[in-house]
Amino acid sequence: MNEISIITPIAAVIFFGWFFTSRGIIPQETFRHNNKILYWLSIPALLLRLTARADLTAPGNIHLVLAVHAAYIIMPLLAWAAGRIAGEEKNRLAISALVSIRSNQVFMGIPAISIALGPAGLESLSLYFAVSLVGYHMISITSSQMVLSGGITLRSLAKTAKKLAVNPMVLACFLGIGFSAAGIHVFPRALDVTLKVLGDIGTGMALLAVGAGLDFRSAPAVLRKTWRDSFIKLIVQPALVWACLLLWPVGNLMVQVVVFVCAMPVAVNSLVVAQGMGMDDQYASELIAVTTLFSAITLPVWIRVLGI
Repeated sequence: MNEISIITPIAAVIFFGWFFTSRGIIPQETFRHNNKILYWLSIPALLLRLTARADLTAPGNIHLVLAVHAAYIIMPLLAWAAGRIAGEEKNRLAISALVSIRSNQVFMGIPAISIALGPAGLESLSLYFAVSLVGYHMISITSSQMVLSGGITLRSLAKTAKKLAVNPMVLACFLGIGFSAAGIHVFPRALDVTLKVLGDIGTGMALLAVGAGLDFRSAPAVLRKTWRDSFIKLIVQPALVWACLLLWPVGNLMVQVVVFVCAMPVAVNSLVVAQGMGMDDQYASELIAVTTLFSAITLPVWIRVLGI
């Protein structure tokens, strides 16, 4: 089965990260430090190289923008409504809105697309990042802020914009877009190889870092209080994105890439956002763990449904 051949190496590398950390062979601090290399150097190098290669003038790009951002706007509303019906308190509702669209697109998405769809998939992923990364951050943070405070202010918007302005992944995408718009799709060989080497560091290391942060012992207990948001993240969000891409059609490969990365578990950096905004960071941590664990079941299903 093709989905097994795709998910097995991903799960195996995540398992190695968990095993070596849980046994004390590699300290968790090692991965925390390595994550800084991924965040500031490896992943921005990969995004810069791939985004520059992306054809931003290709037909259908406006459809991609509309479909992705329509789903980004709808999902926090759905998650908030489901939480309100269940009687959740405000801090937890803010987490529900935040994580409803914050997939682990980088640490899990990039390696998964690389394994499942190869270079062509990575090029489509880079185009998706180019048109969506700013909206991904702005909409998720703004919607959770609205739930938390009951509204949104110019100050909170300015604060979010300031954080995005120094985000190395956002900057790399913008720089790559600039090169692409200028017709510079291929860098000189020395620079291109340098960026490729730096980008290649991230694939395995990112998956190891995901595994290092897992605590399987707590998963069964927290599943009872996280099942609703886990279901929304792993099933509802990718399904809604797919529906939007049917409404605003794009190529089949792009559909596979976008829906697949949206089916990834909750992004690890959602915990940092939750802590910084004074939300229920414990609940965010539990959602990260549970969705990562259960994505081992849901991702093969999406692989089969998408025909990857």
